[in-house]
Formats: sequence, structure tokens, C-alpha cells
Amino acid sequence: MRRNLYKVYLLLGSNKPFKTLSSAQIIEEADKLLLEALLPDYLEVGSLGEVADASEILENEPVGEFDQEYDKENNPIPTGNFFNQVLMCQTHKEPLEVLDECLRVEDIFGRERTYKVKGITYQSRTLDVDILRIFRADKKEDKSLNKDLSWRELNINEKRLQVPHPKIEERPFIKQLTLKSEDKRNR
Repeated sequence: MRRNLYKVYLLLGSNKPFKTLSSAQIIEEADKLLLEALLPDYLEVGSLGEVADASEILENEPVGEFDQEYDKENNPIPTGNFFNQVLMCQTHKEPLEVLDECLRVEDIFGRERTYKVKGITYQSRTLDVDILRIFRADKKEDKSLNKDLSWRELNINEKRLQVPHPKIEERPFIKQLTLKSEDKRNR
């Protein structure tokens, strides 16, 4: 059976440790889980070539207005810097399946969404995975990922998923996050 082939760009962010993991370690572990969930079964993570790539992990100040958190004595806890990374991978999963995998991985790292209850836009988080962009290969593939495919960007505007991400332009640090393969080409 032939399936659509997609190239997805994800933004991973964390500014709150989880158990014994720092924010940067959370992103590294989430990378592994996302690649395992999204890459086609016939690919081995050790031989990814052009089908998966990631940027370096970048530390930056939070963007936007944050919900203030307090400690046990009711003192405000400063919002820590975020650690962010862009992850790209090719997958046969449909866009909503990709979203479900991202939410599943966020849950593994204790992601809480209390801001929806409070009406606040941003809050500190152990892990946030946003789908930035999705491209579909012009032809359908079956068990052969080809770096010479032509890609068409998808525009999705559904209740659960908007792609390209609607706030991509509000996050200037995203432009600093270049995939390792792009960085090598620009040298």
C-alpha cells in the first residue's frame, strides 16, 4: 500500500526540569522518542541521512506574557530561560497522527496545561512540542525515502491543528535554530 510521505518541522521547548532531567536533557530525550514514533519502521535511527535532522539546542529568554508561578511561601518564582530546538523528520504518519505523537511525548515529560483553565497564554513547561510546518512529497512513496523528492507545503486550519504554526513569526529565535545539515551547507 502506498502512503503519503511528509516532512515535518517541530519546535521543542522546555524551561522547567522534570524529575532528574534538565530542560536540555528533556529535549534530547524527547528527540529520541519523537523520532522513534514518527520515522517509518524500516529506517534505523543510526542511518538517517536526509530523513531526520535537528538544530543545536539554543537557550533564550521567554517570549510573551507568562503566568506567574509561586513557591510554597507565596514568593514569585522567576521564569527561567527556555531551551529550544528544531527537529525535522520524514514520516508516513498523517498530520493529526503527528500531533497525537507530539502530545503523547509531552505527557511523558509531565506537561501540564493549566493555562487553558486560567485563560493565560504562556506558562513555564517541562516540554512543549509545536508543529511548525509540514510538507508532503509530490509523489507517494512505498518503503523508499528519497532526498530528491519535491515537496509541497501544507496549509492546515483545523480545530486541533493549524500549520504553518500561527505564532511562528512572533518567535524570532526560530530563525536562529538552523538544522545541522543546513549549517554545514552554509559554511
